[in-house]
Formats: sequence, structure tokens, C-alpha cells
Amino acid sequence: MSKRLTIAQAQQQLPNLLQELTDQPIVITQDGVPVMAAISYNHLTELLETLDILTDIEFVSKLRQSITQASEGKTVSWENAKAKLGL
Repeated sequence: MSKRLTIAQAQQQLPNLLQELTDQPIVITQDGVPVMAAISYNHLTELLETLDILTDIEFVSKLRQSITQASEGKTVSWENAKAKLGL
């Protein structure tokens, strides 16, 4: 569960919030309504990378095709894959 703070609490606790940032955001509220979220920089970069991947239509299409093929048992053994790649 995300930690929730008012804007005033966030202002007072800002120096300490850096130590509390985990994979869960800290939600900042105004009048009880969420208006902002604080997340670690590492988590932000992970989210942006994921978003970049998921918005690559060609990649997602190929990924779905691969998942379908794998679920249908249409796979290549590791040994065959290495041989095809000349490894």
C-alpha cells in the first residue's frame, strides 16, 4: 500500500522521504485528493523503459506472436538455436 502524505507533511518530511522511497510511490494529497506521487529515480527509469517497449507496436506484435508460438509448442531447442546461429 502506498504511503499518503498531505502537501504540508511532504514539505516537512522531504529530506527524509528520499530514504523511504521504494517500489511503492508516496502519494501526496491536497484536501484528501491525490495530486502527486513521489517515486525513486530507478523506479521512474524502469517505468519509462517499460512504457517505451510497450508503445513499440512492432515489438509488441512480435512478442505476442512469440508467446502464441511458445504456448502452441512451436519452440526450438537451445542446441538447435545455437547451431542455427553458428555458436
